[in-house]
Amino acid sequence: MTREYTAADGILSLIYSLNNGPAHGTGVKKLSETARNLLGHDLPPAVVVRAASYLNNLYGNYPTRSDIAPSIVFCVIFFVIGICHLTLFLVNFSRGHFFYISFLWFLYGMGKTIGFALRAVWATDVTLVDTGIAGEVFLIIFAVFLTTINLILAQRLFSWRHPVGGARRLFNYTMFALYCLVALVVVLTIVSSAVPYLYYLSARAYRNYQICVMTSAVLIFLYSLTAVSLLALSYFFKPTRKDENLYTYQPWWIESFSPFYFVKKNAARDAEETFMKRNHNHRHAIRVIAATHHHYNMVEGLTNQRGTLEHNKSIIIVTITTLLTMAEAVLRGIVCFQTDQAWVNRPLARPIVAYMTWGVAEVLVNVLYLVGRVDLRFYRPDILPARVRAIITAEQSFFASRNQSRHASQQVSDVESDEEVSDFEFESPSSSPISSKAEPPHYARDEKKYETSSDNESEFNF
Repeated sequence: MTREYTAADGILSLIYSLNNGPAHGTGVKKLSETARNLLGHDLPPAVVVRAASYLNNLYGNYPTRSDIAPSIVFCVIFFVIGICHLTLFLVNFSRGHFFYISFLWFLYGMGKTIGFALRAVWATDVTLVDTGIAGEVFLIIFAVFLTTINLILAQRLFSWRHPVGGARRLFNYTMFALYCLVALVVVLTIVSSAVPYLYYLSARAYRNYQICVMTSAVLIFLYSLTAVSLLALSYFFKPTRKDENLYTYQPWWIESFSPFYFVKKNAARDAEETFMKRNHNHRHAIRVIAATHHHYNMVEGLTNQRGTLEHNKSIIIVTITTLLTMAEAVLRGIVCFQTDQAWVNRPLARPIVAYMTWGVAEVLVNVLYLVGRVDLRFYRPDILPARVRAIITAEQSFFASRNQSRHASQQVSDVESDEEVSDFEFESPSSSPISSKAEPPHYARDEKKYETSSDNESEFNF
């Protein structure tokens, strides 16, 4: 595909020749500075349009004045969404319900607001390279950030269904390493995307940067698959016997997932105080999200009266939001692999596609978060205070210990040697430390054996 050679092409070719003939589409920042030195500060529109047409194909294309209105609209929408998340976080915080992911969503809303605001400013003048790069960085970073939040939610669902595997250090360190890896991928994306706009590059170097962008696009797509993979692992593999015999600490004080329901004030704190009178197993139970249709031994409070809480809708929320963010990653990856110049104007590179994914789809994701009350569905009890976890309670057993048995045998032999066996009453609870009728106080005999958390539980349990 070719196009007519114009006077603007001659000016651009002259500037490129003065800089050792770099690849067309690179160093647009330096190109605009040189052009202003030659033609004055107000560049002719023909030169600006022609220079922008040589740039690398961009997801959402390079904004024009027609992009100002939709960018401002989404700027306002995401600002309102961020305020909603912050309001919900503050209301929950005032009631002692600490769900810090809501605050992360507030930061996400502010980041999207800044991204669309910068895009609106960039639409007024495409030569504002620094503004354009900053806007693209904000929009890309917070799209990946949303995928990360979805992965955290999927991880909590996995830990709820498989508490043994979800609490192991290997699993949690793997997830933590994955979060660190995606941070490096984001850095790779920013650097490989920004450098061609800032500096003149040879054709070979330009191609290498394009390969880096394509690689990062593939990695971001694979990263978006991890949430779906965790959900699949959760339900394709049934819980093991160890999962079923494990003590889990669920927030029993959450009675509903209704959009207008809020937990009772300081309910979490009151629950934590009950653990001061519990045994060691309860204080070190695995912390999971709330649900009633479970198969595990839940550590409960004094009452179990609450509504039926199910996670079918929670699974749907995570699945839908993950698929929406995945679609965004797929479309952006296709545009990155096309490696066309902007004047080709591929269908997926048009602004409407970016507004549908970066805008409409992510707005829908946040509506699902707010209306679906993810702050209740995926709330996991806080770590018990140190003063509670430091309490050491003796594990009472119904059966006599080996030392008690040896001591009792010694007493019996002494009595037999004195021929006073008839005076020794085994039936009296006060006369024998191993009376078969006496049970330790406040101890309910339970023949079922329960397991507790092992040393494999990690502090990186998101």
